[in-house]
Amino acid sequence: MTALLAALALLVAILVVLAAAYLPGYVAVRALGGSRLLSLALAPTFAAAIAGISAILVAPLGLRWSLLPFLLGSAALVALAFGLRRLGAQLPSTVLDGRLMPRRAVPWGGAWLVGSVAIAVVPIALQAGRPGAVLERWDALYHLSALERIREVGDASSLHVGSISNTSGDPSFYPAAFHALAALVPWGPTPVVLNGAVLALAVLPWILGIALLARVLFRDVPWAPFAAGITAALIPAAPLDLWVHLSPTPNLCGFAALPGALAAAAALWTALLPRFAPGATAAALFAVGLAGAGLGLLHPNVAVTALILLAVLTAVTGAPSWRARPLLVVAPVLALLPVVLLTFTPLGSQVTGFSGGLVIEWWRALGEIGLGLLTVWPMALGVVIAALWWPGLVTTFRRPAVRWVAVAWVVVAVIYLDAALDSPLGLSAIYYRGQDRVAMPLAMLSCVLVVPGLQAWTRLFGPQRADGRRPRPSTPIVVVLVAGALIASLASIPTRSDNAAKNFALDYPGRGRFLQADELALFQEYVPQMDHGGTVLASPFSGAAHLYAMYGQDVRLPVAGMAYTDLDRELLYATKDAATNPASCRTLQENGIRYVYQERLPYSVHSTSDAVNLAGRDLGVVLFETEHSRMIEIDCDPGDGGDASS
Repeated sequence: MTALLAALALLVAILVVLAAAYLPGYVAVRALGGSRLLSLALAPTFAAAIAGISAILVAPLGLRWSLLPFLLGSAALVALAFGLRRLGAQLPSTVLDGRLMPRRAVPWGGAWLVGSVAIAVVPIALQAGRPGAVLERWDALYHLSALERIREVGDASSLHVGSISNTSGDPSFYPAAFHALAALVPWGPTPVVLNGAVLALAVLPWILGIALLARVLFRDVPWAPFAAGITAALIPAAPLDLWVHLSPTPNLCGFAALPGALAAAAALWTALLPRFAPGATAAALFAVGLAGAGLGLLHPNVAVTALILLAVLTAVTGAPSWRARPLLVVAPVLALLPVVLLTFTPLGSQVTGFSGGLVIEWWRALGEIGLGLLTVWPMALGVVIAALWWPGLVTTFRRPAVRWVAVAWVVVAVIYLDAALDSPLGLSAIYYRGQDRVAMPLAMLSCVLVVPGLQAWTRLFGPQRADGRRPRPSTPIVVVLVAGALIASLASIPTRSDNAAKNFALDYPGRGRFLQADELALFQEYVPQMDHGGTVLASPFSGAAHLYAMYGQDVRLPVAGMAYTDLDRELLYATKDAATNPASCRTLQENGIRYVYQERLPYSVHSTSDAVNLAGRDLGVVLFETEHSRMIEIDCDPGDGGDASS
């Protein structure tokens, strides 16, 4: 595919996924009586619910996953919303009614926002170099192959997608709403589609959602959405940064949708707290429940985070009314119950049993939290932003209406600390004991705390006037502040570029690679000539894993983290002596192994996976070779008068 066609495919992927993420959910919330801003807040999570649930429902019917079942699911949801409204279940008026910001609240606000997004995105794009660039991360390979499998077989059910992790094809659960949304793109190479889907789901929902959350919390501050949105674009540990840093793609896209869902939940709770209205309450419970389902189908630990934040919201704001209205206690209890069950019982064992997270010293963990140098892309800009949200955190504790945000920040910071120390309390068990994922909700809350932080700093400009207002800073002060913000933001570009290069550049000193530049060139030359029905046997931590998603070549072990069967192990070990042992050669032949791909410098050393690297050149014909790898077409004697290439 030419560079122009690849760029067009990337644009198509972004537009299709954005349309899917916003249009159906927006219409559904409007049909339920919600405002425009409330509709935008809930739309991405509604889209995830539509995609995730529809894919599960159509799989047993034999209907291929495509735009058609997604549109049918969207139509069903809109019809249900209209029906509920006809029955009297209508969303109430909330603080999200009206405009996001007054006109001209911030001069040239759109230009500032576009510039901030460019600072975050352009260094990554330049290091990627091409629309179909593949990140050199284990998780990236998994999601690339999972998306290719869905596009190949037409099954995006979360109950089945996990089959990519085993060669027997046994279905297993993996939250696949992200993959289902990405698979709606009808055209383009899988790596390009994957990159376009991530850009669509990790950037706009995150920035817009945080701006909406600031609108809910600080309605009387005209510039609050702008300040929070700009901070969301620039803050380290944003979902886009974690994509390059670690690539837990469904997880980070879920966290990008979380701010909007939280904004909607907070707005609805605030509207319903003063008095109980059955119809409005039913509509709100439906909307929040569907949003929660969408978050869960993106990734369960995002839904767990949402429940924790909902528990804090309902407990802190509802506590003053508990004596008069004891039923309000039920809200935080119900929110926390699933969290406790998943964290401390076998229900969440698939995640909570994970070990191996990065453990650091306690003083360093406290420094990461306190200085804004979170484990995802720590940079000096984070310290500058911390100087803004720290005053906001302190002052927010003094304001009952928004105190819950400060409490939520402390709760998430404690979970981050638990992950950093690998604490025996296990508070971060549902996050794979990794502070990388916890960094995103902590960054989200820090973004909105920048608003009261800026208010606190403005008090230094002079005493309050008789009319309750404070004098505006003089023009020189404004110029200095804007210049300082620009310098701090632009100074982050080299760090962003270097961090992106670590996982995008085809060659980076001291960093291993699944796929090298010379391999990529040879793949483009030789793979079209290979037998696509013949299976490639290679370590799943090698460049061969790319062959499946990039060229449709059959690969026995297509993703890192495969669950090996006895036959998988037998095949890997058979390559060592297949050139001289007819029984081993026959084992490869009978199981369709046509090619063996070897690495001299493995990305990840694994005794079983690396057995395939021990065979000599006499195993067959060397199709192509680099300094660190080679592809062999098997040509050995199976002892039955045939040969492995037949």
